[in-house]
Amino acid sequence: MNDFKAQYLDWLKENIAQSEIRKGVYRITLPYLNRSNDMMDIYILEKNGGYILTDDGEILRNLELSGVNLDTGRRKDLLNQILLSFGIKIDKSQTLFTEASLDNLPLRKHMLSQCMIKIDDLFYLSKRNVKSVFVDDVHNFLDKNEVRYIERALFAGKSGLPTMYDFSIPKSKGVPERNIKVVNHLTNDRAKSIIFGWTDTTDARNNGAKLLTFINDEMESSKDAINALHQYDITPVLWSQREDIVKLLIA
Repeated sequence: MNDFKAQYLDWLKENIAQSEIRKGVYRITLPYLNRSNDMMDIYILEKNGGYILTDDGEILRNLELSGVNLDTGRRKDLLNQILLSFGIKIDKSQTLFTEASLDNLPLRKHMLSQCMIKIDDLFYLSKRNVKSVFVDDVHNFLDKNEVRYIERALFAGKSGLPTMYDFSIPKSKGVPERNIKVVNHLTNDRAKSIIFGWTDTTDARNNGAKLLTFINDEMESSKDAINALHQYDITPVLWSQREDIVKLLIA
């Protein structure tokens, strides 16, 4: 098997661009594409010997322009849960931000970028055929089948960077721990991020755990991305075929 983790890190290094906008303000362009196929930017501001990292309001502004309102009801709750999971704050202008020191700057940049990706994925709530929030559908499916789980489990990887899993099912006799990622729209970039996070996690924990990625197949997903998950022993679960894996979850 190729060393996907090394390849992913090399890909990041080659495709991340940095520029100084003005004194003390920098823009980091990440190779992650948003739903408009534009690369995501993080802005780093020097302040009082530390740093403020922000998306400059781009993520939520673009969602609002696309007709996705996260200001009310369950969608607002979901947004707040994502922010809490990654330790990211939001200000009155709908800007995502976090504070960092020199020591934890890489960690905070990683957490903000992963939070931006997760929130951008909520764009697919605007589709007419999406009648509910997909993560809630998965949640209800697990409850219906009496699956034991922990929500929003965060595991540190060998790199020192943490990865968040939407659900984690503890191991039982003869069955390893099973973790679940929930994805509205699986793209090649999203698959790369999932694979890197998972290989980084397993390198650190080495406990034989398994990963399942629940995919909303009401949306068209990349076949190459699904094949890539298979190659790294990650089980893609198309929502329309969810009943096929119930025994694996309740064991």
